[in-house]
Amino acid sequence: MKSNLDECFRKIHKLTYSSFNIKFNTVPKIIFIFCLTFIFSFNAIGQDNETTTMGASGYPLPRFMSLVNDKTNMRTGPGIEYPIDWIYLKEDYPLKVIAEYGNWRKIEDIDGSTGWILRSLLSLKRYGVIINGTQNLYKSPENRRQITVSAEQDVLGTINQCADNWCEMEVGGFTGWISVENIWGALNQEVFD
Repeated sequence: MKSNLDECFRKIHKLTYSSFNIKFNTVPKIIFIFCLTFIFSFNAIGQDNETTTMGASGYPLPRFMSLVNDKTNMRTGPGIEYPIDWIYLKEDYPLKVIAEYGNWRKIEDIDGSTGWILRSLLSLKRYGVIINGTQNLYKSPENRRQITVSAEQDVLGTINQCADNWCEMEVGGFTGWISVENIWGALNQEVFD
């Protein structure tokens, strides 16, 4: 029995390497190249270089919108016949719109969950959530010595305008500027007022 298994293994081994005309000492090189390709592909995926396209609605994709109500259903597909996947319980919560289908918007939330929400349940009014720990908001992007307010992780505020990767936010009655990388609610290089 063992000799049959050994013979079978030799045939598979010979078939594998001879059919692709690969010498045994080149296999580690191929594995090394495959691993490098794999690593660099993940590096490219992790970078925030989203390209903007125009949706059927005439608005850019991706873009941020906010919830109109304090209870909103996110569905698994674009229609009420699709099951509810999540229920959001926070009015003004920012969501990234990544696709459109009729009156439905495919959204992504701060945790990376995706689903579909009816357009009438979303607003163009801009809100942001503080991320990356407690953050300082400054008098201006140029004047970072004068802190107007410190906001803790997950605090929700109104985004008034953005330019040069900085956004002016209102948090708890205080207004200040914060880097786009520290809020969920604005895209890199986004400009609006």
